[in-house]
Amino acid sequence: MKQYNKNLWPITLAKCALIVLAGLVFYFGIESYSRVEVDSIAERTLLTQKRLISLQQRAFGSESDIIASLILDDELLEKIYEADRRPLERARVGRELQERYFPLFVKLSGEGLNRLRFRLGDGSTLLCVEDTNLSGESRFYSSSAAGVLKKGRRPLYGFGLDREGGGYRALYPLFYRGEYAGSAEISFKFEELKRALEDVSERACRFTLAIRYDLLEKSLQKSALKGYTQSFIDPAFAVREDMLGDLEVLKKAKYRVELLPYREFYTVLEDESTQQELYYTVGFIPLTLIDGDMAGYYIVVHKDSGAIAQVMSIAGIAYWALALMVFVSLVLTIMVHIYRAKAHAADIDALTGIYNRRGCLKRLKSGDKRYALLYIDIDHFKRINDTFGHETGDMVLKEVVHIISAHIRKDDVFCRHGGEEFLLFVANASEAQAAAVAEKLRKHIQIHRFEKVGDLTVSIGVAVRGRNESIGSLIARADKNLYKAKSEGRNRVVPGKQAEKRE
Repeated sequence: MKQYNKNLWPITLAKCALIVLAGLVFYFGIESYSRVEVDSIAERTLLTQKRLISLQQRAFGSESDIIASLILDDELLEKIYEADRRPLERARVGRELQERYFPLFVKLSGEGLNRLRFRLGDGSTLLCVEDTNLSGESRFYSSSAAGVLKKGRRPLYGFGLDREGGGYRALYPLFYRGEYAGSAEISFKFEELKRALEDVSERACRFTLAIRYDLLEKSLQKSALKGYTQSFIDPAFAVREDMLGDLEVLKKAKYRVELLPYREFYTVLEDESTQQELYYTVGFIPLTLIDGDMAGYYIVVHKDSGAIAQVMSIAGIAYWALALMVFVSLVLTIMVHIYRAKAHAADIDALTGIYNRRGCLKRLKSGDKRYALLYIDIDHFKRINDTFGHETGDMVLKEVVHIISAHIRKDDVFCRHGGEEFLLFVANASEAQAAAVAEKLRKHIQIHRFEKVGDLTVSIGVAVRGRNESIGSLIARADKNLYKAKSEGRNRVVPGKQAEKRE
């Protein structure tokens, strides 16, 4: 017997949980998609920045080679060799070189050249022509670099440090008649590298250096350290004070990260100080000095052209659409539950939990089975109500329903017709089979002991639905047989044929 399940809320809540779970799956899918897309954009940006730095350094290398080809002639090599072998001649040779190369340095300093230095074989400086604003000895020329120059007989190119933030260096070994005499250094300011890189990126990128603070302390004089300040990103590194403005977006975001150990990485930050969506890709590219030591990072702040904002905008729309879909689905699920609950409640007898007459008729119309009807009436039910009260009467009705429900099939339709009367439609049963079912139910009720009331009996009228017979007609015939059962003394079953014979 199919009855209304009063406790549908767990099923509805389970459906809601599945909707929320599906929403979470889609949410994390959208988040994963946006993260992958943003990472892809950031990685391409970082790769482009690395290539720009590499290309610009090669350009400085080519420019250094051109300058070296102009100044490193046989006359210079002979003078350097003479000064290296004759210490007493060094002052004179230095003055001669000063007179010869200072005008050239002045011309080239406007193109970013900031130092022209000649060293002897022992590493001492013979001549250093440099920007008058520059002070502090730089670390880039080390004993290891000198050894490589002397042994490799080839130039070294790379980065060197000074108070100005460092810059691009080129070291050229000087040999005279096959003997190592010293080296020549051609240096360009970092500002020139920075300007060239930012011009190529159409000012979309800001290039800054973060140098290990302990390295600066060891390499520079105290007066030279005044141009640096410890970085808010990692106090173990320092940044030139005049370049702090390039890191403003990181400062606003309160970005902190340990920069050691050295590795290449990036982060994506949103500028929340503006109303429009504005993102920055910040790349951290390890900085290697000319002698091969790690010294810090190029910090490249790239203003997004709109690609990241577009991805985040699409993701934002997807989030809102998903939230709306989940909300609508939840509302519809609950509304359907409420509608079905109300619809079922209209078809169910509130006291016993089985179908009422309306629900019974709806159920019968939805099926195509042939039914036999048992019209059941509790004998002397009014006396029970009058003697024991209506609460006891309600208890009796529930117990009778429980007994009958326990002995019928799921295809049978059981309902309360009204008061103490019940209708049981037995599916695909002949009159003899229906009468047997009725007799079994009558006996079960008769032997049952009802609380307070004690013994109880029922009378049952049986009728089998004829071909094309209406439900109303079937009920009327069963009611006739029930009337016969009661008039003959109650506690009995009266089938259709028996009723027809006695009429």
